[in-house]
Amino acid sequence: MKQNSFAVIGGDFRSVMAAQQLAEAGFSVRAYGFDNTCALPSDVVLTDTLNEALSHSFYMILPLPALAPCGTKINTPLYSGEILVDDFIKLLPRECFVLGGMLKNPLTEYLKEYHIPFSDYFLREEFAVANAVPTAEGAIEIALHETPYTLCGSSCLITGYGRIGKLLAKDLAALGASVTVCARRPESLAWIQANGFTASSFAHLEENISTYDIVFNTVPAPLFCGEMLRKIRKDTLIIDLASKPGGVDFEDAARLGLNVIWALSLPGKCAPKTAGAIICDTICNIIRETEVGV
Repeated sequence: MKQNSFAVIGGDFRSVMAAQQLAEAGFSVRAYGFDNTCALPSDVVLTDTLNEALSHSFYMILPLPALAPCGTKINTPLYSGEILVDDFIKLLPRECFVLGGMLKNPLTEYLKEYHIPFSDYFLREEFAVANAVPTAEGAIEIALHETPYTLCGSSCLITGYGRIGKLLAKDLAALGASVTVCARRPESLAWIQANGFTASSFAHLEENISTYDIVFNTVPAPLFCGEMLRKIRKDTLIIDLASKPGGVDFEDAARLGLNVIWALSLPGKCAPKTAGAIICDTICNIIRETEVGV
């Protein structure tokens, strides 16, 4: 089996774009878990069976997230059928390398048991940094679409000053928004001020929350619940960018009539070509570092 051969199994348009990038780089690429309407490039072979894709490939590329919420199926949003994890495991060659996003059991247990190397590209720092760019741009796109005013002159709050928070603050300020960033660590507050934004601690969040037009949350912790939600203006837009469980009590916010958007997986929705390139680049970095093939 050639070690420059890839099987892209399931996923959204990020996976389609990653398959295209790999094929354009000269690799042999097979795909399974996509309907014919997905417009895979001509140099990517869409196989009729899962076994055909796996048996002719060394690198197995799973999507982000790799598994569907039930945990027993591969994530296949562009496929009218289904791929059971058990079937994937049974057909998986013993000599291969599995790369996926947010890998978890039962798949990882099996891979460890049979000493099949695997890597979770979602955990890579270069992936997270690069992915923050389309996430920030996607959040701004939502804000522009959901508000009846310009971002220029609006009052924006960002909770959290990680990768996404840093880029989002810069982009919003460039559009003329007044940007306040709420963070926990003293060094983060110092950097927020040094970069020209208004810094606020979480201790003062509730007393100032009614002053903002748009709130962007990046913290996956229950920040916006209870009395905090009741102090938010009804015309304030809340965009939650945090992964599950999110940072908003969505049921309570709905009862209060607040406009809350939980914007998950923005790169795949607003910039799939870029997001696919990020996956492809990260995978190639992993392969080079592990010195397995290419």
